[in-house]
Formats: sequence, C-alpha cells, structure tokens
Amino acid sequence: MTKNNKQENFLLYIPEKKHSTFEEKSNKIYLVFHHDKLIEKLLQKLFKKPAITDIELDELGSEVWRLIDGKRNVLQIIEEMKEKFGEKCEPINERLILFIRYLNRRNWIRFKENI
Repeated sequence: MTKNNKQENFLLYIPEKKHSTFEEKSNKIYLVFHHDKLIEKLLQKLFKKPAITDIELDELGSEVWRLIDGKRNVLQIIEEMKEKFGEKCEPINERLILFIRYLNRRNWIRFKENI
C-alpha cells in the first residue's frame, strides 16, 4: 500500500472521544485529568503533585475536539476546518492527521469501525 493510499484510508476513519472529562473556557477546550490512582496519590504526597491537571488546546485543536463526535470522519473534519479557518489552518491535512494520531496515541480518542 502506498503512502497516498494509507493517507486516503485514514481520511475515512471516524474518531470518537474516549476521554470524557473536559471543559470549555474562553472558547478553548481544556482536557481535565484526575490523578486518583494509588501511585499518583503517593506522588502527590511525596512531590506535592496536583490531584487534577488540565491541558489547554489551542484554537484549532479546540475546534477539532468539538468536531470529533463519532459521526464525522477525518476528511469531513478537514473540510469543516477549512471552511471555518481557511488559510489559517494550512497545511490542514498534515496538521490534522498528526494531531488526531497524537490524540489516539494518548488514548484520548479511538476510531470507530467503518461500516
């Protein structure tokens, strides 16, 4: 399979959120993480680590997160990003694919089976 075929196939993947704890403030998405595992609690006591942390997504990342709904495929998300942000999000294909793969590697999203 060529690189273009792999990319074209990836564009048909349908991402859905696995990480359910997030909030929106000032039009940005914050992924919220509760550190409640035993080892995390121990680290909190030993090193004064916080019990809750968050990651702020930038404007483009926040919009991608909003668009991940378990219904849209990657190509549809790209098209909506182009429509909303135009040149500001270019090169969108490469950027979005890297970002979605990152979210998947972190186990914050998964891909639905294409039916």
